[in-house]
Amino acid sequence: MSEKKGIIQTRTFYCDHIAEKDKSDIENFKVRDPNVAAGLENYIKSIALSDEAIGAMRTYLVRDLVTDELVAYFSLKSGMVSINEREILNEEGKLETTFDTVPGIEIANFAVNYGYVRDHPDWKGIGLIVFRDFIRELASRVAAISGTMVLYIFALPFESLIKRYHDKYKFLRLDEAEEKDLHNRIKPFYDRSCVFMYQIL
Repeated sequence: MSEKKGIIQTRTFYCDHIAEKDKSDIENFKVRDPNVAAGLENYIKSIALSDEAIGAMRTYLVRDLVTDELVAYFSLKSGMVSINEREILNEEGKLETTFDTVPGIEIANFAVNYGYVRDHPDWKGIGLIVFRDFIRELASRVAAISGTMVLYIFALPFESLIKRYHDKYKFLRLDEAEEKDLHNRIKPFYDRSCVFMYQIL
C-alpha cells in the first residue's frame, strides 16, 4: 500500500499546503480564462508564500495522485458575513448603524491549472471535483472545531462565472439591497469589483 500524500487524499488527487519546494511548479501555473488569469497567476507566483508565512491566508495545492502534476490551487481565510443591518439609538440618543455577524470561511482564490487540463483532456469538471473533495472538506473540518456557518466567495463580475458558481457550485446571491449593504460594509479592496456569493455549511 502506498504512503498517504497530503492532508487530504482521494482516489485521484491530493492536496497540501503550499511550500518553498513548490516554486518550480508554481512558476508554470496557467489560468485559461484571460479575464481572471492575471490576478490568480500573480497571487500563486508572487504572494501566496508570503501570505502563508504570516498566516494571512492558507493556500493549498491540489496534485495528481499518480504523477504529482499541479492540478489546481485555492486559498482560504477566516472571515465573517454581516447581516440584518439596522439603525438604533445609541446611549447619546443618536442613530447608529449596527448589524449581526455570521462566522464563515472565504475562498479568496480558486483556479485550475490550464496546463493540466490541456495535458489530460479526458478529465472533465476538475474545478467542481476540487471544490467538493477539498474545499468543502476542509471547511467542514474547520466547522467541526470552530463556529463556521457559511462558505463564501467574492466572484469576479462576469455573468458566465457567476452563473457557474450558482448552477454548478450552488452558491447564492443576496437580494439587491442586501448585497449593496454588505458590499458597503465588508468588501475588501482586493475584491472591490467582485460580487459576494455564499452557501450554508
